[in-house]
Amino acid sequence: MTKRGVLVIEDNITDGLVIRRTLSKYIDEEINVVRDGTEALSFLAKVLKGSLDSEMMLPRLITLDLNMPKMNGFEFIERFKKNDQTKDIPIIVLTSSQLPDEIKRAYSLGANSYVVKPTDHEKFEQTIEVIYGYWFDFSKLPPE
Repeated sequence: MTKRGVLVIEDNITDGLVIRRTLSKYIDEEINVVRDGTEALSFLAKVLKGSLDSEMMLPRLITLDLNMPKMNGFEFIERFKKNDQTKDIPIIVLTSSQLPDEIKRAYSLGANSYVVKPTDHEKFEQTIEVIYGYWFDFSKLPPE
């Protein structure tokens, strides 16, 4: 059985746990959480090489914070979308920034969706549930 799931790129440990816990109610797949773009690219390189787990595949979906240490979300999108093996995987920017320039930049680099994180915990969980519903129930994701 292959493992696809979701890659969560989030430097806030609490937010990463909320996303993982909420998604795990709905999907029986891998939910990997990494802390920044550098760690995410390293994780994806290991998946491509088969060095993590022979059954591990590229994620079907990525959630991405923008403001992170080492490599921010914009740098990650730019590098990720240049790779022919990963460029078709949808990226959902999930961030606290509502700045129009950042929204425009994320889309111009190749983000597939831009969602502002609610500050209220319950609304944040509901937002994750809506993201799940849209991307897993209604939207057709690229085939393996």
